[in-house]
Amino acid sequence: MLIQKVRIGDLLIQEGKITKQDLQKAIEVQKSSPNHRRIGEILVEEGLVNEEIIIEVLSKQLNIPIINRIEPDFLLLRKIPAKILEKYLVLPIKETHKNIEVAFADPLDIEAQNTIARYFDKPIKILISSQKEILKHINQLKNREKAHTIIEQMKKEVLGGSEETENEESATMKFIKYIVALSISKGASDIHIEAEENALIVRSRIDGFLQEIMTIEKELFPAVAARIKLLSGLNISEKRKPQDGRFSMELNGNHFDFRVSTLPIATGESIVIRILDKRNITKDLESIGISHDNLEKWKKALKAPNGIVLVTGPTGSGKSTTLYASLNKIKSVEEKIITVEDPVEYQIKLVQQVNVNEAAGLTFAAALRSILRQDPDIIMIGEIRDLETLEIAIKAALTGHLVISTLHTNDAVSAVSRMIDMGADPFMVGAAVVAIEAQRLARRICPHCKIKTKPNAALFEVLKEKIPEIENKQFYKGKGCEYCNNTGYKGRVLISEIFTLDDELESIIAKNSPIDELKKKAKQKGYKPMFIDGLVKALQGETTLEEIFRIVKVEL
Repeated sequence: MLIQKVRIGDLLIQEGKITKQDLQKAIEVQKSSPNHRRIGEILVEEGLVNEEIIIEVLSKQLNIPIINRIEPDFLLLRKIPAKILEKYLVLPIKETHKNIEVAFADPLDIEAQNTIARYFDKPIKILISSQKEILKHINQLKNREKAHTIIEQMKKEVLGGSEETENEESATMKFIKYIVALSISKGASDIHIEAEENALIVRSRIDGFLQEIMTIEKELFPAVAARIKLLSGLNISEKRKPQDGRFSMELNGNHFDFRVSTLPIATGESIVIRILDKRNITKDLESIGISHDNLEKWKKALKAPNGIVLVTGPTGSGKSTTLYASLNKIKSVEEKIITVEDPVEYQIKLVQQVNVNEAAGLTFAAALRSILRQDPDIIMIGEIRDLETLEIAIKAALTGHLVISTLHTNDAVSAVSRMIDMGADPFMVGAAVVAIEAQRLARRICPHCKIKTKPNAALFEVLKEKIPEIENKQFYKGKGCEYCNNTGYKGRVLISEIFTLDDELESIIAKNSPIDELKKKAKQKGYKPMFIDGLVKALQGETTLEEIFRIVKVEL
């Protein structure tokens, strides 16, 4: 059943979501626009209403079901060109014996309804979904169409029994290069290739979140898995045990290294390819995004003649980037720097790097004991995992070496209690530690679609209780566009805090005082929790308030 023409502005006013003045402002913007744009789109861009509210109002007023997560029918998608789906922001998702269910970003678009209805011999049933959700699947369809030729070649090669010639690259290798290049172009950090029950699914981790980029026939998985294992120096016949390997590849004139992990799962295997992009690791310390005040504190700590400086945070928070940028900052021909890593991911000039090999008995602790006999000035430990490694690191710090390492803790001050909980003597911890940096990566607002917005009301109320003046501040978000894959985010921004020690704080640690007492005294001396750094970057328009609440505990 097609919906007759209704004005979205009138519906929003009727529901009390916008005022007549808001609607008039949007109409004026529409009149001055070179292309005819939807009123709803303008209202969202101007920060007068959220897309979620528009969807709720339309659903209520017009009795249209909302579909939040779309699982499209690829047979239906093939009946409509991708350019038509993209033009009208629609997606056919299901065929029943009565009708074709179609998701619309704008169910009031009569032209879109009539156009889509002509492609089917059954009536269409209109559903409503977000523009972001629909565009996500349209982009997947476009990528699928680009890869269609390669996949068809793979089917002939794998299922048809054809063989690659000596001078021609196999279709399977072309497919692997395609998904790698596509993932790198999107700024991915990892590629997940998974054998599900009925399909081979490829997903990329982009800005910390997995995004599905392709789904193809499961019968092609064995060939893809075997080729990746062959590239990585793994046993292609071993499917019962996890394996780890590496390979390299030249793409568009750039050299990339890849770390591969395979894991047996109930439906076959899961393969994860970590993209090791040297362009990210060779950054200057000043360019990785640490706020000015925190950067000055960190650079001062790196100049200490001896002691421990720690980078803390969860997996995927950019600790390696900060470590390597720090080493690039302080390396010189006058000082000997040795690292012990598991594994060595990037090679750095003027730095001797040791690869942990636990199977051969070369653990972090064993490597450190040998390193101390190599007369180093600076030691970098990839991660402090156990008491033995920690005690050797403290000993090195107290005997004239600068030790740089990482630890998994929620904030900088908690790293102190973490080391004591591991079994280290509180007095030794206080004496050895110079500074601790904690960090997270927040998604950066896409600069191509950045607009003003009103933050989530519940989150805003939390802030207003503690910072009343925040009510007059402006916040931003990305509305979603082709540059950011319609997520509203492109890239990530570093959120950090620095905890530096002095004699008084060292004394508190030596007494093994409660962590709250240590944190209270640190705040009196200028320590600012990570949430404050995130809030400043949200106010500067680098990220969203919602993103800061997602990744950092509220602490002012």
